[in-house]
Amino acid sequence: MDLTPVTAVGLVVALVGFESLHRLRERFGWTGGTLSDHVWKWVVPAIILLVVAAEGKTPASIGWHVESVPVLVWQVGVGLAAMLGTNLLLAPLWARVGDGGESLAEGIGSFAALSVPERLFVAATAGVTEEIPYHGYAVERLAALTGSVPFAGVVAFVAFTLGHLGDTWDRQAVLRIAQPALVTTLLYLWFRSLPVLIAVHALNDAIGLLVADRYAPDPDEEDEETPAVVRWLE
Repeated sequence: MDLTPVTAVGLVVALVGFESLHRLRERFGWTGGTLSDHVWKWVVPAIILLVVAAEGKTPASIGWHVESVPVLVWQVGVGLAAMLGTNLLLAPLWARVGDGGESLAEGIGSFAALSVPERLFVAATAGVTEEIPYHGYAVERLAALTGSVPFAGVVAFVAFTLGHLGDTWDRQAVLRIAQPALVTTLLYLWFRSLPVLIAVHALNDAIGLLVADRYAPDPDEEDEETPAVVRWLE
C-alpha cells in the first residue's frame, strides 16, 4: 500500500485527532461539561469514516467485520475477562507505584455527577470513538504501509495511551491507563475485529463508571484515605 495524501490525513486524525480537537475547541471557546466533551469525541471517528470513503475502501478495511455471532460472543467474553483479570492480577503492583491510584480514583469519581444513562453513554462513546481511530484505522493502515503488524500495534498503543492525558486524567492516571491500553491493543491484534473491541472497551468502562460514586469526594470524610486499589477506566 502506498501512502496517499488522504491516508496521511487519516493517520494524523487517528493518532492525534482528539488532542487537536481539544485544542481547537479551547481556541474557539467550544468547551462544556463532562457530557459535552464526550459528545465532541464523535467528531474524530466521523472524520475517519469519511477518510475511508475517500480512499475508496469500506469499513471492513479498518476491521469492521464479525465471523459469526457465537464467535463474537466468545471473543467479547475472552476480551473482557482479559481486561478485568489483568487488573486484578496487577492491582498489588499498581498500589505501590506513584500515588497508589489516588489520581485515577479522582478521575473516576468525577463521573459520579452523571446519571446512569449518561455514564453508559460515556462508556459507549469511549468504546466506539477510541477503537475506530486508534486500533481500526491506525493499526490497519500502518500495518499495510510498513508491512509490520507489531510496529503498527506499538504506535497505536503509544498514541492511545498519551491520548488520555488531559483534564480528567493526569500523568499518574495515564500511567495506569497504559495497562488496559496495552491489553486492548493486543486483543485487537489477535481478533482484528472492531465490533469485538468496541464491545469489550465499552463494557469495561461501564463497569468502572457504574461504581464511580464510591470514588466521589465526600466533604464529610475529607481525612479518609483514598483507596489505593481502584478499577481503571479507559
